[in-house]
Amino acid sequence: KKKGHPRSKSLPPGDGSSGEFDESEVDCVIHQEIEQLRKCVPEGEGIGFLGINQESDYRPDNEKDFWSYPNGMFQLGRYGPHRPEDRKTNLHFDFKNFIHNYEPSEWSYEVPEQKLNRCQIVDITDDTTGEVHSLAKKHTPIYVNEVGHNSKLHSNVLIRDKHDRSVYYYVGIDKEHAMKKGETVELLVHYGDHYEQVRERKGYGRSNMSEHLASDEEEGAKLRRNFHEREEVEMDISSLKVHEMFHLIEFLSEKIFDPIDNSLRRSFLENGCDGNSNLMRWRDLIVRRRLHWVGEKLSRRVQEYKADEQVNSNSEFMTSIIESLQKWQFVSMPTIINQLNQELSRNLYDELTEELLYQARSKLPSPLDGTIWCKLAVDLTRKTSIVLAKFLFCYLGSFNIRKQFLGNALLEQAKNYAMALRQGYNVVNDQKRKTTPDGDDEHISNLSFKSPRRKINREKLLEESNERMISLYNAPNTIRFGAAATMADIQAYYDAIELCGIDSYYVPGKTQKVSECDRSIVSDYTSDRSKNFTGQSPQFCWMARSVDAIKRGDAHTNEAWYLENQVFLVVYLLSSSCVDWEHSSEENGNESFSLEKLCEAIGLDQNNAKNAIARGAINPTWPEPDVAPLYSLTLSNDAFAGRRGYRQRVSTAGRQLYHGPDHEFPGWNVKEVQRRSSRHVDRYFSHPDLLGIIVRSRIGVRTLLYYMNANNVGVRTAYVANQGHVQYFREVA
Repeated sequence: KKKGHPRSKSLPPGDGSSGEFDESEVDCVIHQEIEQLRKCVPEGEGIGFLGINQESDYRPDNEKDFWSYPNGMFQLGRYGPHRPEDRKTNLHFDFKNFIHNYEPSEWSYEVPEQKLNRCQIVDITDDTTGEVHSLAKKHTPIYVNEVGHNSKLHSNVLIRDKHDRSVYYYVGIDKEHAMKKGETVELLVHYGDHYEQVRERKGYGRSNMSEHLASDEEEGAKLRRNFHEREEVEMDISSLKVHEMFHLIEFLSEKIFDPIDNSLRRSFLENGCDGNSNLMRWRDLIVRRRLHWVGEKLSRRVQEYKADEQVNSNSEFMTSIIESLQKWQFVSMPTIINQLNQELSRNLYDELTEELLYQARSKLPSPLDGTIWCKLAVDLTRKTSIVLAKFLFCYLGSFNIRKQFLGNALLEQAKNYAMALRQGYNVVNDQKRKTTPDGDDEHISNLSFKSPRRKINREKLLEESNERMISLYNAPNTIRFGAAATMADIQAYYDAIELCGIDSYYVPGKTQKVSECDRSIVSDYTSDRSKNFTGQSPQFCWMARSVDAIKRGDAHTNEAWYLENQVFLVVYLLSSSCVDWEHSSEENGNESFSLEKLCEAIGLDQNNAKNAIARGAINPTWPEPDVAPLYSLTLSNDAFAGRRGYRQRVSTAGRQLYHGPDHEFPGWNVKEVQRRSSRHVDRYFSHPDLLGIIVRSRIGVRTLLYYMNANNVGVRTAYVANQGHVQYFREVA
């Protein structure tokens, strides 16, 4: 499906053995002759496949190079499976992989043979820890590294499967890489395209190198991938039948929950977790929390079973499911949280932060992504999530009392960040400065957005238009802050030479390559369009400028824009997505947190705040984003312990799940359609410059982007050059 290593070739049904040839079952003249020849060779000295020769039968030739492939290979060993439990259905493996934070996918293969009418996965990791188990560590193949996309490395190990179910590694040295006597070479294998998601997480995938896609070391990129995995888990749950859920819970309980829960209990009972990080693994805490999260989603599916007249709610299956899910609840969090050392508590809060941001993902897009949120907003998002996590999950007491303290804490935090924003604004925009002191870098950093310095499309810059860059200002396409800032600097250059009546000494994109600036800041901007609005919001009066332009005093930061989009929306949308503030039972009848109180705390006009909510949290478009209005408060009081964003049961008819801007590929639109007879979701991509053309996969989009970046051309030119790949593109009427 989407996990781990490449699909291997195949082995027939059997007991998982290697399927080696057994000579004892053969009785013929040739076999008898071979046995006679073997008797002539001293025991233990026979070499070769048949064992009928000795080393002395061969003549040494130190000058002869060694190579064998493609004429022959020699077996390095079995990769897996090594135990019966190494064979899993993709359903059980996918849940295990999610619970163990995607580590098992680094070591797994999908094989052609099916298991229980599902795809079969060869998984050589321990079910409890998620790490490679001890038996697999005794076999050489797991120590073979891969070549990835490094053109300087050569693959000399090949992957083959036997009987559609066992994976073996073979060494094949070709003539071009022949070895002389005494030489050594590192064994390298190519895992194939199915391993690309793991490469991207580690930072050496094709998109990491060509499209500046970040690895999991960057929080924003990691969250985006993890959100997708959580959506996959919810979709799997939505299609589970009762017997499938029973066997899934049985597997997860016996293999993961019971040993992990017992281990954590022993750690606290025996040691109290007094600060020694060696007493407990932080991975075990994450596993325990993810089982709680999965249990909540499964419990909602159970409620659907109960509402289904065709399901026997009193069956043994249902009774066992409900009892197990009750055990999975992580009710001891308030008790243990203060006993954790710094490393354990930090990792646990990171997990809780991910849960809350996943819950708010439809309103707060791409959280912690430094290309969309400035550093100040990223810090505010992280700290707001931690405050919410503490009061929702880690404190005891009445929910309404906790909500009162939570509201006060959120207002105080928002107030402090609004003050930090204004302080940075005053320092950066100080007109009395002749130079920029070194101390100002911190304030500039807090307000800036980072960019990976992508090349800007030459065709856009060189388009034949009297307005030149002006035509891009009102383009409906999404433009990154870094790209928009560079374009603004180019337009300033054109304006200057036109004002002075001189000729341009360079043409951007032609005589000089143009890239996104690495850091940009949102400044004031007044366009002809914005003059038509009365009582206009600062949303209509902003543009991205490079940090250098701000330092030179060519532009001034837009305080109101930052206050609305980088402070107010972060606190309000995240808080309202996780807590129902309207249903409060305080004696005085006042809400502890509300739009009015937040606006008062940060000094924001309520009308501007309401307009910001209607627009939603913006992506960097130019100059005004086209985002559908969002309603304000969500989540009922009785559901606060659960999470939002649960997808309903899959319909038997095909249906459209989403149609709008794609967050992974700015400037592209995506339509997600669920197939009629399965839970699989097809994605169709379109681009304003490719009217009538549908790109049928992410690989197709990446193929175009790779060609565009490598050749510095536009999307139309890239399509013409690659339109022969019919599996990627389709024309529509």
